[in-house]
Amino acid sequence: MPLNPPHRLQLLDIALEVLEAGTGRAADAGSGYELRIALSLLRLVRRELELGDRLLVEEGRRLAALLGEAGDAETLNTLLCERIRQRRLATTDAGLLRHLRLTTLAKLAIDNPRYSACLRAGGGGVTGGGQ
Repeated sequence: MPLNPPHRLQLLDIALEVLEAGTGRAADAGSGYELRIALSLLRLVRRELELGDRLLVEEGRRLAALLGEAGDAETLNTLLCERIRQRRLATTDAGLLRHLRLTTLAKLAIDNPRYSACLRAGGGGVTGGGQ
């Protein structure tokens, strides 16, 4: 399951396409930009491979504690949405808000660790928010 669309294989395909296209033409003004984009995509995929599984495990643990249910992160997220929709879990619940904040910071640590909100919060939540 991808953490967020696009899936890491799609990102790799795009990066490869850019790099392969660059090898067939002389360097121009646009090729430097495209190279930076390809490198950025490869770094993102690397972060997802390095941190993604841990993010899902920690997210699943928090959701299990919040909902009092067992299951994987995807199943528990579906249950969380149902409970919020049915008003069985208030959107102002402190545990819910903590979970959402930690999940968002963990995803930012993967998607863009230089994003200002991630930096202000201490660099992400993948390593700091198991429960």
